[in-house]
Amino acid sequence: MAGHSNTSPVSASGSGGARWRGPGRPPAGSENKHERILNEAVALFGAHGYAGTSLADIAAAAEISKAGLLHHFASKEALFAQVLERRDRQDRASLLGDELMDDPWALLDSFVALVEHNTHHRELVAIYTATTPAVLDPHHPAHAWLSRHLETSVAQVEESLERGKAAGTVRAEAPSRLIARSLMALSDGLQIQWLCSTTPGTAAAENVRTGMVDEVRLYVDGLKQQWRIEPAGA
Repeated sequence: MAGHSNTSPVSASGSGGARWRGPGRPPAGSENKHERILNEAVALFGAHGYAGTSLADIAAAAEISKAGLLHHFASKEALFAQVLERRDRQDRASLLGDELMDDPWALLDSFVALVEHNTHHRELVAIYTATTPAVLDPHHPAHAWLSRHLETSVAQVEESLERGKAAGTVRAEAPSRLIARSLMALSDGLQIQWLCSTTPGTAAAENVRTGMVDEVRLYVDGLKQQWRIEPAGA
């Protein structure tokens, strides 16, 4: 899932040095502490990755003691897991709700909208791509989440396409699982290209610059042309 520009400093005692509070972010004490910690964790994990962010960094940015942070989250791993879970929960609540399951073409259109939504939330895209090393390490704090995320994402599209076959809106020979896996792979790969090409001072060439949306829309439009059954009289 553009990043926030930085305006006013917040000192930090962790490895990251001085931290900055993004525009529109409420001052400490004006919101629920649990949510404040999560909000700062999203920003810091997104900017510096899991390994590059310490609990001390997050506590300083949230203007709370490290002991106070640990009162809400037992460990860095537990906090990271909560950040990841919230990311998925927000995506599904806003753009990929269960009500779309019976209409695969509406679901795919909504997926394109989700990709566009993610271009405005760079820190969430960065957090997601930062979990990729977890695929090689079952003990990584993000491994279980990433496995569930991939399984759920593929299953949602696959199941919706199968329902479309039963409803007569998807051709029976459409390879539902292959389509679902390919869509997720396309999205994940584009996020890497997008982050690389939009990073200040990047060495990325012009031919990898992407806004992500056009490529996903091209793929979805191709799926419709190949596998969609138009309603009678349309």
